[in-house]
Amino acid sequence: MVVFLVFPNLTKSEVTCSINLDGKTDEELQIALKKCEEEIAEQNALLQQKQRESVTIERDIDIINSKITKTQADIRAKDIKIYQLKQGISSKKETLTELNNRSERTLESISGIIKKTNELDDFSVVEALLSQESISEFFVDFDDFDILESDLQNNLMAIRQIKGETMTAQQILEEQQRNELALKIAKEEEKRKAEAYKSENKKLLSVNRAQEDEYKKTIAEKERIKNEIRNRIFRTVGGTEMKFGEALRLIQPYEDAIGIESALVLAVLTQESAIDGVIGKNLGRCTYNQTASNSAGTVMSNSQKPSFLAIMKELGMDPDTTPVSCPIYGDGNYGGAMGPSQFMPRTWYDIDTGYGYKTRVAKILGISAPSPFVNLDAFVGTASYLSDARASCSAKFTSQFEIWSCSAARYYAGGNYAKHMYSKYSYGYKVAERAMQFQKDIDTLDL
Repeated sequence: MVVFLVFPNLTKSEVTCSINLDGKTDEELQIALKKCEEEIAEQNALLQQKQRESVTIERDIDIINSKITKTQADIRAKDIKIYQLKQGISSKKETLTELNNRSERTLESISGIIKKTNELDDFSVVEALLSQESISEFFVDFDDFDILESDLQNNLMAIRQIKGETMTAQQILEEQQRNELALKIAKEEEKRKAEAYKSENKKLLSVNRAQEDEYKKTIAEKERIKNEIRNRIFRTVGGTEMKFGEALRLIQPYEDAIGIESALVLAVLTQESAIDGVIGKNLGRCTYNQTASNSAGTVMSNSQKPSFLAIMKELGMDPDTTPVSCPIYGDGNYGGAMGPSQFMPRTWYDIDTGYGYKTRVAKILGISAPSPFVNLDAFVGTASYLSDARASCSAKFTSQFEIWSCSAARYYAGGNYAKHMYSKYSYGYKVAERAMQFQKDIDTLDL
């Protein structure tokens, strides 16, 4: 006798944020995710309420405990999303395998049809008259020829359809894989925060009431330091000035969606990480068609101009007066980078392929025409670019410093990144150092 074990679905009330994910239905996973999001919202409300209260040790212990609970719910929510994405990735890989198999079968069919068509096409009228076949049989062959041509057209249409479906499936798969990596990075960041909160909580629990006045002075000093960090002037490589707190508020909400740390993005964007002041020097003081000492004779290379003009047209800007970076002689001899993040036109939008970071930014921000000259759009573009670089670097390195140094070096030099990440004076190394300091500042603001 065969016994079948049946695992009944859980009722809505039985599903919790901390549910075991294995074997759960999509509906159960969605309910669990909603429960996590409700916990996060509840802790956010509690945090806002507590932060309005007067400073006491008890209040701050409650705040830290609430942050720990919220962070744990964040981690569980990300676990659920990663689990769902893994299932989607597995399904999409199966779809791609089936599409490739269909493509191979169709190509084999086309090959056979072409072979038969050539055989009929080479059979001349004279050969038909001299052959043993009757005239009626000869015309049957011509009917076959028409059928073969029709089959060929149908198969060619099928191949085009399969190719389109494969490209769509591949794009969805790549996006799912990017999202999975983004969630994993965000999850690690939440874990790091949780440890910092627990450490702070331990300190608070060791403070007794007799020390409360001294504690309030310490808190006042912390707030002074936080304000200094927020109000520090932040200059981007494109020459834009803003406060550090403003720059952080621009990019931090998109960390989870993109899968990159704000500290690294801001370190890449700041002039202070530039090599000997070269990046950021005299940027935005040239125009694209201005005379320059290079083979094109202009600031911008000829290969970049079509994309630049298309960007200008879409944004309604005058290409002849819009400022771009001046050439860096000895490092390519061309300028033409745009906006606070200094995107090259073809990197932002390649007119030949229709792709570029513009497309990613548009999707993340939910807008139709992002601009490399707008701070938020440019920052999100830089974050997306770095996220791609970070994915490659994470496979090669384990320490955060090396991953950040490698990511920045890839951002700067592409495949030639190795020579720009190890030396203390290299671009990648300097960015990683700056990012580490920024991370300390961000952690201070978060406590």
